[in-house]
Amino acid sequence: MTIQQHGGDQMTTDAARALAEHSLLLDLVNSRLRYPDRVDDELGDDAAASAWLIAHGGTGDPAEIADARAVRPLLVDVLRGERPVDELAPWVGAVTRRPALGPGGLEWHDDLDPGRRIGARAMLEWASLQGPEGSRIRPCAASDCQHFFIDTSRANTRQWHSMETCGNRAKARRHYARTRGA
Repeated sequence: MTIQQHGGDQMTTDAARALAEHSLLLDLVNSRLRYPDRVDDELGDDAAASAWLIAHGGTGDPAEIADARAVRPLLVDVLRGERPVDELAPWVGAVTRRPALGPGGLEWHDDLDPGRRIGARAMLEWASLQGPEGSRIRPCAASDCQHFFIDTSRANTRQWHSMETCGNRAKARRHYARTRGA
């Protein structure tokens, strides 16, 4: 079974499930975009930040708001390769994994430090997107785009967060350069 994805690409239900499971991380790193005339920040004021966090499975309390605002710029910089990953250590240390016996056998439960709960959840999502073929979450390759995306393609070679905008612009630029040079 396939599902139509933004950009016209098709993805399997497994890929759709993967995107849904990583919505906190992806939405968090895409929650602040700068434009020449404004900044769109979904965590900009406390009321909006609280509503955003509640929509993403949080409580929206002041500690979560502070945590989301603290971890977001670090995650963005790490994903862009502008900061070392070890700067995220406080959020990795905020997760304790413990085993428990359940109806299906051994189950793992994550205990998250309440003061770093959002960052810790984002870190767990980020870790699950790393693999031998590279990271599945990355910045859009368009130089004028700030968005991140999760690559659900089989080959893990997608470049743009949106084919309609960034992909088409890049292809048009290459075409213009080829025809102008000919």
